[in-house]
Amino acid sequence: MNNIENTYINYDELISTIGKEVIESRIEQISQEMLDFLEVNELEETAYIHHMALTYAVMDYFSDIQRLKDYQQIEHVNEIKIKAYETFWLLKRKPLQLIGQIEDDRLLYVNEKFLLTRLTSFMLGDHINMPIIGDKSIAFKNFLDTLYYYLKFRRCDAQSLELMLLAFKAGQIVFA
Repeated sequence: MNNIENTYINYDELISTIGKEVIESRIEQISQEMLDFLEVNELEETAYIHHMALTYAVMDYFSDIQRLKDYQQIEHVNEIKIKAYETFWLLKRKPLQLIGQIEDDRLLYVNEKFLLTRLTSFMLGDHINMPIIGDKSIAFKNFLDTLYYYLKFRRCDAQSLELMLLAFKAGQIVFA
């Protein structure tokens, strides 16, 4: 039966194309990043990883990337596209879940905060430990505040995230 539900839920063909080990490795990598994020922010008792939501996010990411590869007839996609599509699906599936009744409304956005830290790390790359000073510091803080707001309240798709990451990388080159 080839109905819409099977098209978007049955990942058997995708698993055989991508490889079970590759998919499991990506799930483990993101899971570890989430655990580290929870630990650093002392949220281990407040939030947990919903592993089914994480698995679906990763599978949906690989599904989108495979469709892009097939359509464009390419073997690999660039790291910006990878990060944009991962971010989109993690934002959509929200694998970080709160435990019990939480009174602090700032914790409602635990997934968005995680993704903001993940994107920041990606954008800064090797320069993550270099201090940002002066006007650059204010501009970067404003950028991060806007990005966080965007992740929380705006309609976010992989293409807009990709464009944002491309623009950031271009700004690094031009204003270095």
